[in-house]
Amino acid sequence: MKVIPPYLTFKQALTNGYVERMESPVYTRWVKTLRCVSCNAPADDPHHPHGSGFKGMGTKVPDWWVIPICRTCHDVLHHDVHTWEEEHGLQLEHVALTLLQAIREGVLHLGKQ
Repeated sequence: MKVIPPYLTFKQALTNGYVERMESPVYTRWVKTLRCVSCNAPADDPHHPHGSGFKGMGTKVPDWWVIPICRTCHDVLHHDVHTWEEEHGLQLEHVALTLLQAIREGVLHLGKQ
């Protein structure tokens, strides 16, 4: 894994191969145990956020960025991202909250403190 230079923008890091696809079936299974961020139903269909800079072949959003969402709300989000975000908040804010919960519950470990 390459060290990401601090002066790069996210787009530059992605374009220059510093950000690679990261899959974590364990994490996505855990996200499925949460409640939907839209309607509080069981979140059976984790969502990889749109508009996060990942475009092109082999650049799917990492699993660490999924948010808990149910199939019905997932379909609504895909139909109109802008309206969904106006009503429920930015997708990346939900990513941050989901990651924070994962850290608090010990699903993700930060290493020695």
